[in-house]
Amino acid sequence: MTRFAFLFLFLTYSSWAQSQAVFSDINEQLTLTSYTHFTVTSAPTLTGNEQWVSDASHLTRKPDEYLHFKVTVTSPHSTPTPVWLNIIFPAIKYLYVSDGNNQWYTGDALAFTTREVDVPNYHFPTILPAKGSVTFYGHMQGEILRYSFSVATPEKMTNNYISILQRDMAFFGAMTILTALCFVVYFATRKLAFLSFAIFILATTFWFFRVFGYAFKLLWPTLPALNDISYAISIYAVLLSAFWVLFATLKRPGRKVYGYKPIRLFCFALPFIGMGVWRIAGLDLALKLPVILFVPFLFISAIVIFKEHKRGSGTAKWLAIAMLPVSISTLVLVMIALSNNLYAFDPIAMFMIGLLLTCTFMIVLTSNYLVRVLQSERDSEKAIAELQSKQTAMLEELVRERTKELEASNKMLTELASLDALTNLPNRRSIDLFVDESFETPPSAGNTLAIGLIDLDHFKSINDTFGHDVGDIVLRKIATILRPLNNEDTIAGRFGGEEFAIIWRNIAARDSKASEFYQVLAKVHHNINTLVVDELEGKRLGACIGWTLCNGPDDIVDAFRRADKALYKAKDKGRNLIIHGR
Repeated sequence: MTRFAFLFLFLTYSSWAQSQAVFSDINEQLTLTSYTHFTVTSAPTLTGNEQWVSDASHLTRKPDEYLHFKVTVTSPHSTPTPVWLNIIFPAIKYLYVSDGNNQWYTGDALAFTTREVDVPNYHFPTILPAKGSVTFYGHMQGEILRYSFSVATPEKMTNNYISILQRDMAFFGAMTILTALCFVVYFATRKLAFLSFAIFILATTFWFFRVFGYAFKLLWPTLPALNDISYAISIYAVLLSAFWVLFATLKRPGRKVYGYKPIRLFCFALPFIGMGVWRIAGLDLALKLPVILFVPFLFISAIVIFKEHKRGSGTAKWLAIAMLPVSISTLVLVMIALSNNLYAFDPIAMFMIGLLLTCTFMIVLTSNYLVRVLQSERDSEKAIAELQSKQTAMLEELVRERTKELEASNKMLTELASLDALTNLPNRRSIDLFVDESFETPPSAGNTLAIGLIDLDHFKSINDTFGHDVGDIVLRKIATILRPLNNEDTIAGRFGGEEFAIIWRNIAARDSKASEFYQVLAKVHHNINTLVVDELEGKRLGACIGWTLCNGPDDIVDAFRRADKALYKAKDKGRNLIIHGR
């Protein structure tokens, strides 16, 4: 009796141990597929009478029913271990997960922000107690359910994501280069074969972008309804563009490609067939339909290429063959992605092999085509080269003469456009351009501006008393004081009427140059006060000056306002003053 009891306990313990996953190596990712148990119910809650199985494929489930799961993970370590429960490469509309202490509600039908970890896959963080266990349980719902359970430390999964991200970005970069190459060659040659191949690569790239989860995360994180739509559009676009590549590359002037009409009708009907399958048989079969059709597509391609070869097709045939590696690898990739054996092969490596072969064929074919085009054009270019040379010489002489005339005219127009006609000083337009150009250099160049505005006192009285001709003489006299100030970093010009402006650039607000600018203004002010104008019959001139510093392009308007307010403040205080506007 003791032996039977011992044997019963041993078998019970062995069965219990085999049903639990032991997370012993924290440096590895533990797959939980063989330890997970499943059952199906019509409601999200369990009654306790369900029959659990270890293989979900043995269960019959309707799209609106719930697939429940549970798995226990045990830790042999003497300290608590942070882990993530991972559901990799998922297709789950609604997902509920719990570890007994935490609950998570997420899924492809909910916003991306419902995911606990901000990455395309599902990850649920918890802590395995020392020499204890955690039971993960929950349920999922949807027409299509694709999942793969595993557990790993956050560090392990983060390192995995870094490697995956590097791989994916290299993949998308290569696809972008190939697409750009096809577009460039299309615009250079106007051959639809290159355009069709570019569209095919774009459709394939977008399909991967959607399948890898980047589209949901980056393009429509709050619009989960677009997930199924985008997947359907992309997978159907891949198949249709593949047919386009086939017939565009084999097309020859004046001849129809073998099988063109029936296949064209089929391509037009395919989206409607897909919608019909969706309504009758469900979304799962509707999305798998293009994948299934890739097999007959390869057979049709082989038949069409063979027939066209018999008809004498040359370069186009090789161009069609060039797209076969990437088409075949795409077919295998799609079938792997929609099957349960997601990790039997490395899909990106497989596709990159096909892509590399296609790129090589495309480059060789493109180079060969362009060489023949260049050779065909070389003779005609050589024939007209002498005539063009003579015409060029005559035109060059004519251009030289016209250029001299235009340079002289442009120089005169530039001076007229940039100088004030009365004072021959830079005008308002030149001052504005000077200010704008001052901030085109990097901020480290010290491009602070010093702005000074000068307004002659009682100038209207001068015009009214002595006449406008005397007023013009006064303005020209003032110009003789300001003109010597103009150089690469300084402009002194007429701002309008009796108002003038002095702008310094490339100064720093806290160095001595700010005070130097004030000294220049003081000297100009003194020269105006001591200016002798015989026509004024001994009357002295005065001027109000307002100045400030401009600290950047966003401060230009406010800086001129500060200087202008300082100028009017000088007038209010009795005129003939210099005021600093702050």
